[in-house]
Amino acid sequence: MVGRERLDWNPPRILIVEDDPEMLDLIRAMLGQANSVAEAVLIAFSGEEALETLHREQEAGHPVDLVLLDIMMPRMDGYEVIARVKADPDLRHTSFIVTTALDSVSSKTLGLGIGADDYLTKPFDPRELLARIDAVMRIRRSEQALRRRNQELAALVEINRVVTSSLDLDEVLEATMEGIREIMQVEAGSLVLLDEKTGELTYRKTLSSAHGWIEGRPVQPDRGLVGHVVASGQAKLVNDVERDPHFSGELEEALESVVPRTILCVPLTIRENTIGAIELINKLDGAFGEQDLDLLTAMAASVAVAVENANLYAELADFTTELERSQAKLVQAEKMAAIGRLTASLAHEVNNPLQAIHNSLHLSMHEGLAQQRREQYQSMAQGEVERLIEIVQRMLDFYRPSRGGVTSADLNQVVDNVLALAHKRFQHGNIQVHAHLAPDLPDIPIVPDQISQVLLNLVINAVEALPDGGDLWLKTELSAQSDEVLLSVRDSGSGMSSEQMNSLFEPFYTTKSEGTGLGLAISYGIVERHGGTIEVSSQPGQGTTFVVRLPVQLGD
Repeated sequence: MVGRERLDWNPPRILIVEDDPEMLDLIRAMLGQANSVAEAVLIAFSGEEALETLHREQEAGHPVDLVLLDIMMPRMDGYEVIARVKADPDLRHTSFIVTTALDSVSSKTLGLGIGADDYLTKPFDPRELLARIDAVMRIRRSEQALRRRNQELAALVEINRVVTSSLDLDEVLEATMEGIREIMQVEAGSLVLLDEKTGELTYRKTLSSAHGWIEGRPVQPDRGLVGHVVASGQAKLVNDVERDPHFSGELEEALESVVPRTILCVPLTIRENTIGAIELINKLDGAFGEQDLDLLTAMAASVAVAVENANLYAELADFTTELERSQAKLVQAEKMAAIGRLTASLAHEVNNPLQAIHNSLHLSMHEGLAQQRREQYQSMAQGEVERLIEIVQRMLDFYRPSRGGVTSADLNQVVDNVLALAHKRFQHGNIQVHAHLAPDLPDIPIVPDQISQVLLNLVINAVEALPDGGDLWLKTELSAQSDEVLLSVRDSGSGMSSEQMNSLFEPFYTTKSEGTGLGLAISYGIVERHGGTIEVSSQPGQGTTFVVRLPVQLGD
């Protein structure tokens, strides 16, 4: 964004450049007779002196508006002066009326062609000079107004760009205050926001870093112009604060070095609810006007939208976090339910080694037992202890809440662990397991305990579909395109109808008399979050097959 240029609606500052002292005095006298024509009249006797004067006045903050320039001068003529000024970014908007004794068309068009705004042929009438000055200054003011409008639009475009591209409220507010600082040209300013939870107004941003210490400081909602604007929802334009009944002096105390004289304050409004305000203090180049009010109101509208978007995003983030937390609890609950469905077989899985340990230790303590025999019993007990540790460790690995970390893992190892966990359940159910695991599978990016949960759920469902025993096939393989690993679970059960399959992955849907109906729904979500798919095929009397497809590489 570009800074706001000086808008000079008062009589212009005029520089007369003339190497003839008599002509210079004559022009100065003409301008002096018309008091309202020029704010100040400067003089230069050469092109070099003219350039020096233009730069000096520009740097001092008093730029020259119009140059009355003689074309025919020694060393540096008027054409070169114009060319240099128009090539200088700081001076290029300076207006020129060239004066020349040459009446040729070529000399006039040359001056106009390189940037002069008008010309006068010597000698000229004072009334013509004043009329030409007035005409050029009207055009200059129109151009200044257009440039200012473009600068304001650029500031609004930048603010709107940040509003639409960022959900970071601080970033949006910073861009807004930067735009106000560059365009509005005020001594001080602040942006206050209303906290929905506490109902408290606070200073959120200031225009000057020197006043940054007040950010976060509360604003009394029932005091001062800001409180009035927030309470009423109406903008206030005050060019004499001492006479305004709503001015309390509180802001003067807060900003210390700033003595408010003029204040412009507009509300931040969303759907008729005022959520804050923007307040500007002491316009540097005069009084606040309706154009300032319109511009600040437009900026405030963008800020209000940004505040609401940021608040909605924060609420969505909180909701998402809570949803993820609830989902994790639900997954853990279903994991516990799966363990519950294995309870009886797991009890046997634990009791058997415990009984073997008990018997081995009892026999090893028999008096008169040969040392070799005693060591044999102790070795058997040690083996059963290791087996028991492995069983318990496998149960704990499955039972623990998921850590959720994706790692490169061997899917065949996941299958082996699940089969070991459900081993006793297969024995009790008279299930013949047929595992065909591809030996050359690549490691894939998965959360191992989550995929274990999916597989265990499919395996238990298959076992429960075989109440009188049967066959269970598990198979892993690499897809033909080598971009997916396939895990299939097939049973020889009674199968399902198409109506049942249509609802199979819906939460709380179950074909069993007992169960939560969440197992397959949760499994579907886990596989989907891995970037994979889970498919089912079945016909009544022909068993059921589930196929889980997992990508070899995670997508972007």
